[in-house]
Amino acid sequence: MLIEVVCVPFSFAKKEREVIEKLIQLSRKTIEATMALKDFFTCYFSPECERQREVFLLIKTIEHEADEIRRFIISESYKGLFLPDMREVIHSLSESIDKIINKCESVSKIIDYQQPNVPENIKDKILSQLECAVNASKSFYKSVEELFNDIDKVNAYILEVEKYEHDEDMIEEVTLKEIFSLDLQLAEKMQLKELIINIGDIVDRTEDASDILEVLLLKLAY
Repeated sequence: MLIEVVCVPFSFAKKEREVIEKLIQLSRKTIEATMALKDFFTCYFSPECERQREVFLLIKTIEHEADEIRRFIISESYKGLFLPDMREVIHSLSESIDKIINKCESVSKIIDYQQPNVPENIKDKILSQLECAVNASKSFYKSVEELFNDIDKVNAYILEVEKYEHDEDMIEEVTLKEIFSLDLQLAEKMQLKELIINIGDIVDRTEDASDILEVLLLKLAY
């Protein structure tokens, strides 16, 4: 959705700027998490790769760091920083960003715990899903960064997130149809279906966070 903004001057107190910087750091964690998850899958699909456990633990570390940043944002925001309605949106946005990273961790656990057998023709499609997740997180990060830097650029990045979400939906639909056409046991098909849908949820959650960002954009622009 394209929002026409009317820019007005706005400024923040020192403590508010610290929270804003943490919000930008938190959004950056979505890139770290999605890139690490893609690396994790690439390693899982490569028998010669010896970094799978290392990358799995990296994802857990990123998730823990994101939790710490989110707690700081919420704690500081409710010490009287920002106007009340804006404070609520910042709270919702930080929670929404954290859900993206949490989903990356939960997807990595599906692989680590279940060790599913992924057919060769499905592997490339999963990596394409993850590429959409990485690209969506990069565009989302830029939208958060520019919100407090150059507000006129935000809409373009929000539209990019929507595009990557649409692209991922198309890949997901094709992949699910292909899974159920394969000569596999029903339990294997359902296991793969769960994996594909959970990967898709990462991009869906990125778009959800982008929708909340649009609300914040309106509050800053008018």
